[in-house]
Amino acid sequence: MKKLVLVVSLLTALGVIAGVVALRSETVALALIERALNAQGTPPALPEETLTVVVCGSASPLGTQPDRAQACIAVLTDQHFFVFDLGAGSAARLSQAQLPTPRLTAVFLTHLHSDHMADLPTVNLPRWAGGGASEPLMIFGPAGVDSVVSGFNEAYRIDRGFRVAHHGADFMPPAGGTLSSQVIEPGVVWSDESLSITAFTVDHDPIAPAYGYRVDYGGRSVVISGDTVNTPVLWEAAAGADLVFHDALALPVLEVMSQAALSAGQPRLAKIVTDVMDYHAELSGLQVSADAAGVGRLVLYHLVPSPPNALVKGFFDRAVTAPSLVAEDLMRFELPAGSKTVRVQEP
Repeated sequence: MKKLVLVVSLLTALGVIAGVVALRSETVALALIERALNAQGTPPALPEETLTVVVCGSASPLGTQPDRAQACIAVLTDQHFFVFDLGAGSAARLSQAQLPTPRLTAVFLTHLHSDHMADLPTVNLPRWAGGGASEPLMIFGPAGVDSVVSGFNEAYRIDRGFRVAHHGADFMPPAGGTLSSQVIEPGVVWSDESLSITAFTVDHDPIAPAYGYRVDYGGRSVVISGDTVNTPVLWEAAAGADLVFHDALALPVLEVMSQAALSAGQPRLAKIVTDVMDYHAELSGLQVSADAAGVGRLVLYHLVPSPPNALVKGFFDRAVTAPSLVAEDLMRFELPAGSKTVRVQEP
């Protein structure tokens, strides 16, 4: 036994030494980098005639973690690519998921809180630089979206100028680095012969208007709530949907957080936590509402607070029954057209 331990120790030591040598040798290091890059290969092709949904952000601003970006849901087919909200960190998630950002069709904002739109310019850069986009990225949203887009365009005007001067206008057409806005009203806001997107009003008072969205494709359907309380309007729009991504608030946890902030002499934090409680959907009743609406699977996202550990996440887990579940960043759902199948890939 002692000889075996000695052999293992020696092998481990040799491995460490080899690693140190590799790191100190530029030739070896470059060879390893090249091998790693080649191993990545090309991004996997999207399945044909399938509605694919990727969670690119499941956190709220209240209690953020490195493994959860802010609100973002990507919806794709082999011919379409839409993103619903783009909170901080979500652009990196799109890249990690190997989604085809250069062919991003449009972004739909549920409302104009910063945690739902902070990464708009960040996601447009790889679309422009990596794909050579020559047209602005279209941003659909409620009244006020034109001001948001105008502000981002102005804020990044100098940056765009530098990049065009560096790479040339033929390589990076100036218009491709900009955003374009479209104010929408409830109803069908985008459609072609195979896919439609419908906006509906949700209750995020005092933020108004705030929208949820329903995507229909090949007899399959996905609903994204954005931020709202548990309102009948949403469940009417979500009737019979295969998937509903709904924001969720763990009220008992927030009550403890508020009291703890007061006890620690932080009244401002206590007020912020208290104010959040009444304009997100409290966990109790969400599964019952989803079942009554004939929803195939409820997926909780935009978690308030974003669970820092298993103890807090347990409040969300216990609020749903299988096949419903709590979202994780980079979780993927595939819904083949004309089927009832939902394939779930864990991150």
